[in-house]
Amino acid sequence: MGFMLEAFLLAVALDLAFGEPRPAFHPVVWMGRLIGFLDGHAPRRFRRLYGILMALFTVTITAAMGYGIIILLYRLSPFISLLATAFLLKSTFSLSFLWQVSWDIFNDLKAGRLDAARARLPALVGRDVRRLDEGHMASCVIESLGESFVDGILSPLFYFIIFGLPGALAYRAINTLDSMVGYKDEKHRDVGWASARLDDMANFVPARLAVLMIALVSGRPIMAVKTALRDGRKAPSINSGYPMAAFAGSLCVRLEKLGYYVLGEGLKPCSVDDIPKAIRLNQWLSALLVAIITIALWLMPLPLV
Repeated sequence: MGFMLEAFLLAVALDLAFGEPRPAFHPVVWMGRLIGFLDGHAPRRFRRLYGILMALFTVTITAAMGYGIIILLYRLSPFISLLATAFLLKSTFSLSFLWQVSWDIFNDLKAGRLDAARARLPALVGRDVRRLDEGHMASCVIESLGESFVDGILSPLFYFIIFGLPGALAYRAINTLDSMVGYKDEKHRDVGWASARLDDMANFVPARLAVLMIALVSGRPIMAVKTALRDGRKAPSINSGYPMAAFAGSLCVRLEKLGYYVLGEGLKPCSVDDIPKAIRLNQWLSALLVAIITIALWLMPLPLV
């Protein structure tokens, strides 16, 4: 078994067994601190140029440091390098956290604990959830399960299989840049321009590949693809609408962000009982992806150097 295959399987096992690392030890938190520091020192002039340089520097230093660490450790101890590679790779994707939060919200909604469910929703979505009813809260969860399959699972592993650990780390740096500074407000209109564009480009292929995977796994391939093609452009992001709309079609439900978009127009309103179906769909998709990567690494191992 190759080094990268072992590291990948160990990374998946770490996720399923332990979930997310503590913030003090989470590489994405470290990325966030670097981005926050650079953002805080943005000049008043040439902000777009600064944003381009900030994005390129963050992505490059993240990938280079990850690559350098595993190479250095490999020379000291291949076993320690394996553990470090698995830990760093695991930090780029998230399986169990997404599923657990979704189950927790489902249980709160089923038990009538609406305030508790609203308190958990910000872990999945960034919208105002204070006035949402049960159906719209369920929609939030299902939308997140669709969108997060791309940016939280498929995309980092897509770039891992192409470029190894540096590719996965580079993607996570791009996604973190976008979440922190990408067009969030007027302050970041110029500083975050490059970060937002990089994220759009990085997710372009995975978002559309996800539609095919959803169609394959869902049992309703025609409805999944039809809804994705019809409604995929309705979301503000050029990418997130496609997997969310494919989830809507696969589950035959109407997903809505009030005042912004409707995915699956004409389908039945989303209900709390649709959440477990969406979780299982995400889990089957993740299992398929893990199987594909395992076979690919078995047949064509990624070199460490």
